[in-house]
Amino acid sequence: MNSSIIGKIDKARKYAEEKERVSINSFSATFQGNHNSYDVTFNAGAWDCECHFFATRAVCSHTMALQRMLDDVLAKVSEHSEAAEAK
Repeated sequence: MNSSIIGKIDKARKYAEEKERVSINSFSATFQGNHNSYDVTFNAGAWDCECHFFATRAVCSHTMALQRMLDDVLAKVSEHSEAAEAK
Protein backbone atom coordinates (compact mmCIF):
# COMPACT_ATOMS: atom_id res chain seq x y z
CA MET A 1 0.00 0.00 0.00
CA ASN A 2 1.51 3.36 -0.93
CA SER A 3 1.93 6.22 1.54
CA SER A 4 -0.64 8.50 -0.14
CA ILE A 5 -3.50 6.04 0.45
CA ILE A 6 -2.37 5.47 4.03
CA GLY A 7 -2.60 9.23 4.59
CA LYS A 8 -6.11 9.30 3.11
CA ILE A 9 -7.24 6.42 5.32
CA ASP A 10 -5.93 8.24 8.39
CA LYS A 11 -7.63 11.47 7.32
CA ALA A 12 -10.93 9.62 6.73
CA ARG A 13 -10.74 8.12 10.23
CA LYS A 14 -10.22 11.61 11.70
CA TYR A 15 -13.10 13.07 9.66
CA ALA A 16 -15.44 10.25 10.75
CA GLU A 17 -14.83 11.21 14.39
CA GLU A 18 -15.63 14.90 13.71
CA LYS A 19 -19.33 14.72 12.83
CA GLU A 20 -19.66 18.50 13.03
CA ARG A 21 -17.91 18.63 9.63
CA VAL A 22 -20.95 17.06 7.93
CA SER A 23 -24.41 18.41 7.19
CA ILE A 24 -26.77 16.19 5.24
CA ASN A 25 -28.98 18.33 3.00
CA SER A 26 -30.72 15.54 1.13
CA PHE A 27 -30.67 11.79 0.74
CA SER A 28 -32.88 8.85 -0.11
CA ALA A 29 -33.00 5.43 1.47
CA THR A 30 -34.96 2.22 1.22
CA PHE A 31 -36.28 1.20 4.61
CA GLN A 32 -37.23 -2.45 5.13
CA GLY A 33 -40.24 -2.39 7.45
CA ASN A 34 -41.99 -5.39 8.95
CA HIS A 35 -44.42 -5.70 6.03
CA ASN A 36 -42.86 -3.90 3.07
CA SER A 37 -39.97 -1.76 1.82
CA TYR A 38 -40.49 2.00 1.71
CA ASP A 39 -38.59 4.79 -0.01
CA VAL A 40 -37.74 7.51 2.50
CA THR A 41 -36.25 10.87 1.53
CA PHE A 42 -34.87 13.87 3.36
CA ASN A 43 -34.60 17.16 1.48
CA ALA A 44 -33.99 20.68 2.83
CA GLY A 45 -35.01 19.66 6.34
CA ALA A 46 -38.20 17.86 5.31
CA TRP A 47 -38.90 14.12 5.49
CA ASP A 48 -41.05 12.06 3.15
CA CYS A 49 -41.96 8.38 3.22
CA GLU A 50 -44.15 6.43 0.84
CA CYS A 51 -45.88 4.46 3.64
CA HIS A 52 -49.58 4.99 4.30
CA PHE A 53 -49.08 6.23 7.86
CA PHE A 54 -46.80 9.06 6.72
CA ALA A 55 -49.33 10.13 4.08
CA THR A 56 -51.89 10.97 6.76
CA ARG A 57 -49.65 12.17 9.61
CA ALA A 58 -46.42 13.51 8.03
CA VAL A 59 -44.41 11.28 10.38
CA CYS A 60 -43.89 7.52 10.67
CA SER A 61 -41.72 4.92 12.33
CA HIS A 62 -39.39 4.86 9.31
CA THR A 63 -38.63 8.60 9.39
CA MET A 64 -38.37 8.61 13.19
CA ALA A 65 -35.88 5.71 13.11
CA LEU A 66 -33.72 7.48 10.53
CA GLN A 67 -33.85 10.70 12.55
CA ARG A 68 -32.50 8.79 15.56
CA MET A 69 -29.75 7.20 13.47
CA LEU A 70 -28.67 10.44 11.81
CA ASP A 71 -29.43 12.93 14.57
CA ASP A 72 -25.89 14.30 14.83
CA VAL A 73 -25.60 15.22 11.16
CA LEU A 74 -29.23 16.17 10.48
CA ALA A 75 -29.23 18.71 13.30
CA LYS A 76 -26.64 20.69 11.38
CA VAL A 77 -29.08 21.32 8.52
CA SER A 78 -31.38 23.49 10.62
CA GLU A 79 -28.41 25.35 12.14
CA HIS A 80 -27.02 26.13 8.66
CA SER A 81 -30.46 27.21 7.44
CA GLU A 82 -30.86 29.62 10.36
CA ALA A 83 -27.37 31.03 9.79
CA ALA A 84 -28.08 31.56 6.08
CA GLU A 85 -31.38 33.31 6.85
CA ALA A 86 -29.64 35.65 9.31
CA LYS A 87 -27.24 36.90 6.59
